[in-house]
Amino acid sequence: MLERRGRRWHIDDVDRYDLTYVPSAQSIFDVGVEATVWRIDDKKMNEHADLSAGAKTMSLSRRRLFETTVGLGAAALTMHPRSALAQNAATSSKPAAASPPYRASTEDHPVSIINLDLLEQQAQGKLTEFAYAFVSGGAGDEWTLRENRRAFEDFPIMPRMLSGVDAKSVDLKTRLLDLDLPFPIIVAPMGVHGVVHEQGEVATAAGAGAAGTLYQCSGASNRTMEEIARATSGPKWFQIYFNRDVGVTRSLLQRARQAGFTAIVLTVDATGPGRSERVARIGGRFPDSLTFGNHDPRFGGTGNFYNQKKNVTWDDIAFCRDVSGLPVVVKGILRPDDAVQAVKAGAVAIQVSNHGARQLDGLPASVTALPAIADALGGQTPIIFDSGIRRGVEIFRALALGATAVAIGRPVLYGLGLGGSAGVKSVIDFLGDELKGAMVFAGAKNIGAIDRASVALSRSASASRRG
Repeated sequence: MLERRGRRWHIDDVDRYDLTYVPSAQSIFDVGVEATVWRIDDKKMNEHADLSAGAKTMSLSRRRLFETTVGLGAAALTMHPRSALAQNAATSSKPAAASPPYRASTEDHPVSIINLDLLEQQAQGKLTEFAYAFVSGGAGDEWTLRENRRAFEDFPIMPRMLSGVDAKSVDLKTRLLDLDLPFPIIVAPMGVHGVVHEQGEVATAAGAGAAGTLYQCSGASNRTMEEIARATSGPKWFQIYFNRDVGVTRSLLQRARQAGFTAIVLTVDATGPGRSERVARIGGRFPDSLTFGNHDPRFGGTGNFYNQKKNVTWDDIAFCRDVSGLPVVVKGILRPDDAVQAVKAGAVAIQVSNHGARQLDGLPASVTALPAIADALGGQTPIIFDSGIRRGVEIFRALALGATAVAIGRPVLYGLGLGGSAGVKSVIDFLGDELKGAMVFAGAKNIGAIDRASVALSRSASASRRG
């Protein structure tokens, strides 16, 4: 049934309509489907307002289409009664226009980097309009996206003078759980790299391995976890979205261990696709050729990626640990009490993150949440930090506020688009060099020398902590 509720439309019987992609979105409405809210575009909803109710559920294929194009903010849709479309198909002699093949980057070479903001500008000129919007965008008005960058200014660096530190004496080596890393910089779990580069996550993982650092493999990858595991010479963790079908989740966890991943990253701040208005405005969508590799039956996958468990609980941490036999890192924590509870439930590390501001606008910047979480954990549990890093001085600040290591997101994908695996390595190396320079000027000889006294609190940060 399709009915208007105030300024919004609600539809229950999606199977009675064909969802047709349109190239632009001008009027956005919220549509409820089986208690899930999605965004679609339909300039002619009034024409269908008197349609009677039909089937109450969608088939898997239609649900996947609906969620692929709408749930990820990747398209605008119009809805037409199936009978009307059938009649139009019978009377029309014009063949349907074929979609042009999607063209992702095929580059594979080092990238010269002045700074990562300029790198983003270069990537925007290289990537498709859809790919850039998908990677760069955040949720809602993107306040949190901007705040992730701005909030670092709340923690100015306080250098130690006459420390005798120079570039040759600086040591960036970092211990993260049982890993010895060349620097406290790892690659964050991000999905759908196939929109950026033809090799997808295989190239990203190879770049991380070439840099000698940890790759966090996303459960939303286009390539399979086995392909990705083989591509990197470095350490690797598998990030999972808990599926409603416990059999699917169990299979993913067991496959991860068999593929050589050494930890599970359980994401708890994203139990469904994000909603980017940047993508909705341009009317883009994922290419039909790209699937979620770990669920694709052609490659031994099972289940529906979008069938994610909404009501994840603390008990799911132990489930991931027990089934995989691997340590579990909980990603997406912003509250000190949640961090403490996660450790009590079995987490061996915490990843402080607001998902790159892609899920819920209005959240605090990750760096704003970091100090209180570090204080609550008391230095006993490793902390990974992500969301907003673009400079070596920002890595320095995160370490000073309690992070053990930082995970890099969007800049890695910009490097991927501009230079493939070599471009990914270029981004990681650039940040390592910038961190070393910051440590020299701040008088920190090694990572252990960076502590809370290495930064000060600005007025806004002090007021926030008092509040």
